[in-house]
Amino acid sequence: MIPLGERIDGLAGLARQYKRLGHDLIHDLSAEAETLSLAAGRDARDQGWRHDRLYVVRGGALMACYQGRRLLLWDEGDVIPPDPEDGLTYQTDGAVLLGGYHYPAVLDELLGDPARARRWSELLVTRQALFARLLAARIPEDAHARSRFAYFHPGDDLVRQGEPADGVYNLFEGEAEVLVDGVAVGRVGAGEVLGAIAMLTGAPRGATVRALGRCAAVKVPADQFQSLIRSNPSMILGLMTDMARQITDLNGQVVSLSHGENPERRPGTGSLA
Repeated sequence: MIPLGERIDGLAGLARQYKRLGHDLIHDLSAEAETLSLAAGRDARDQGWRHDRLYVVRGGALMACYQGRRLLLWDEGDVIPPDPEDGLTYQTDGAVLLGGYHYPAVLDELLGDPARARRWSELLVTRQALFARLLAARIPEDAHARSRFAYFHPGDDLVRQGEPADGVYNLFEGEAEVLVDGVAVGRVGAGEVLGAIAMLTGAPRGATVRALGRCAAVKVPADQFQSLIRSNPSMILGLMTDMARQITDLNGQVVSLSHGENPERRPGTGSLA
């Protein structure tokens, strides 16, 4: 494994340890590997890459990317455990040869032997340590320094209508209801940003957001909101998409009201707060 970017203390040693553990685990597997050849300059997903396979790099180097950012190279001998379908992507600069193992079968074989199960655990811990250091190296020292997790129980208000905007919440887990003048107008779920409109306009909160179940959210103070946007450009696109959806929904509700219909309550109205 070859990390990209600035040199990170201790990473080279962890990369060597990861490769050694992978070799020890794979070299005497009874499971048969399928050969996968990847052409240069293409996404592995377009060439037969499967998310239920554990891969070993037999030749060449595979670029691991996340949200378009190049993170590291898996090179010859590296073991690549499965990742969720919306996780890492893999690109090729040159031809790459992989051995692909059916992951459930490999896992059964490894866990059936206590010594190999321990080495598998060591490999996963080493992989976690590698990615933790890569993450730490990419986060500026002061980024999110004062951000904190906040937890809410059913019925708790994350933000209240009419109050000054002192920050935004990124809803990490759970679902909440959006109320305007006590009337429920929509719901928000995990991944949505709450309170951005008030932050951008300087106006008081335009809605109350109330937890429907247990919720966890990251609170970003007002003075760090601009830094958050600069360090996370995808948030701008998310906010624009959310606002466009709100305008479309509100237009639909106005049309429904003009025809004497009951407007449907819709999701995704969290940034109204």
